[in-house]
Amino acid sequence: MDPITLLAALGPLAVDLGKSLINRFVAPDQFKPATIEQYAQMKQIDLEFFKVMNEAGAGNPSYPWVEAIVRLMRPAIGLLVLTTWAVMHLNGTATEEVNNFASAVGFYLFGERSLFYIKKK
Repeated sequence: MDPITLLAALGPLAVDLGKSLINRFVAPDQFKPATIEQYAQMKQIDLEFFKVMNEAGAGNPSYPWVEAIVRLMRPAIGLLVLTTWAVMHLNGTATEEVNNFASAVGFYLFGERSLFYIKKK
């Protein structure tokens, strides 16, 4: 198997392993709320963080259709790459470079979200 494909597949796991080792041996213990008010405040901070992350990249206020196009650029490029990969495989002209690029895009679309979901549990 190509080293780039292995790196794309195992890189996020290595990063999470490093983070968990740092959290276990270097970082202080996490705060655990003692009252409902503290818990509600923590959840409010999480909600504010989510709102900031959701609005990131939106830039200056503009027309709604412009913002929609900007937010759809990444999925459109991903679809283009995966369609190119599928057509090249159907024609029998796929190369290792195309496979590696498609695997990186596939991980971006599916693997990263799955890893994020698993980490939340």
